[in-house]
Amino acid sequence: MLDLSSGQTRWRLPGGAIAGTTLVHQDGQLLTWFDLATGARTGDAVLQEHAPFVLVGLSQDGRRAVLARTERRVTSIAIVSPRRQTWIYLAGNRWSFEALAGGSLYLRHNGELWRDEFGGSGNRPLAAIGPPGLQLSSPGGRYVLTLTVAATGSAAVDVLDTSRGVASTLRLPGRGSAAAARTYALAPDPDGRHLWAIAPGYGQVVHIDLLADRVVDAYTFTPGPQNSVAAVAAMSPDGEQIAVGDAGRVWFVHLAARKVVAGKSHVVLALGWSPDQRHLWAIGERSRVSSLPVR
Repeated sequence: MLDLSSGQTRWRLPGGAIAGTTLVHQDGQLLTWFDLATGARTGDAVLQEHAPFVLVGLSQDGRRAVLARTERRVTSIAIVSPRRQTWIYLAGNRWSFEALAGGSLYLRHNGELWRDEFGGSGNRPLAAIGPPGLQLSSPGGRYVLTLTVAATGSAAVDVLDTSRGVASTLRLPGRGSAAAARTYALAPDPDGRHLWAIAPGYGQVVHIDLLADRVVDAYTFTPGPQNSVAAVAAMSPDGEQIAVGDAGRVWFVHLAARKVVAGKSHVVLALGWSPDQRHLWAIGERSRVSSLPVR
């Protein structure tokens, strides 16, 4: 875990699934919960089923882990917390986890998003969706956002509203280059309602109002090289700027001015702002941490 004030590593945790400030690590039948803010272990559970299950995600609040086992004719889902375990069995083997909120389990199946009410009302399809891609959640966990890219170079964001149990697909600008489409990065606003999608490959900035379920603004900038590398984005603490980086360069999106400024050439795997916004920390090759000039 990186201290964004100093750029120093504070602690290291094992790999696992993350939701909010919670990480869950699987070691065979043992699941362990960690608090990312403190590095402390906060809970554990032993899977009651001895068959091999794989950790596939967490509930939106991080309190429950979701594990899956796929066989030829059935998919078994385990929903596990330190205090309780629930089991769900689905016919077929083409199910994949999307989200868990309250008593609703959301799953992908044959190009559709399904909602399973494991409290008793069964499952049903919600919407047709694209192939799974980059996925993240809005602050607070209400929206699950999945970036999908087609071979034709078109890109879209699948938006799942876990509060209302509905889903939609919002198309993003750009056609003709799958390499450029794959550079789209997603940056949720701290208010939990707005989302920005930025594609250095296409030179596009898109503003989405998640509550209104529509694109409200879009503008262009000089695109970067067609490197086909997924970009990463980080919103500044004051919500006024977004830093975007890919395999070769960093850009700064000034939201109020609708302007994009090219920054330093740098290989970027992850980005994070210091609380005072004087430093932009970048993790690059060989996990090296660098402080990049803020534009």
